[in-house]
Amino acid sequence: MTASPRPAALPDRAEVLTMLAAFGQRAVDAVPEDLGSLELTWLVAEFEQRYGLQLDLDDDRFGAVRTVDDATELLREAVLADHAGARP
Repeated sequence: MTASPRPAALPDRAEVLTMLAAFGQRAVDAVPEDLGSLELTWLVAEFEQRYGLQLDLDDDRFGAVRTVDDATELLREAVLADHAGARP
């Protein structure tokens, strides 16, 4: 099986909301601002599949992500680090 090509753009809040909305098959406007650990775990898996990147998050970094904005920042940092040749 071939991997899907990585999206060229950095993930933005709208894309993160869209990914989260797929969890539980809900509307984008039904996604809460505060994220639970299950939602975040699902988002990380969805991101890794979509972007072809592996996130290596320690408990502190994972626990620091509490909101959609926090998650967006984390995912953007991961893509930027990958483009720079570093792994988050």
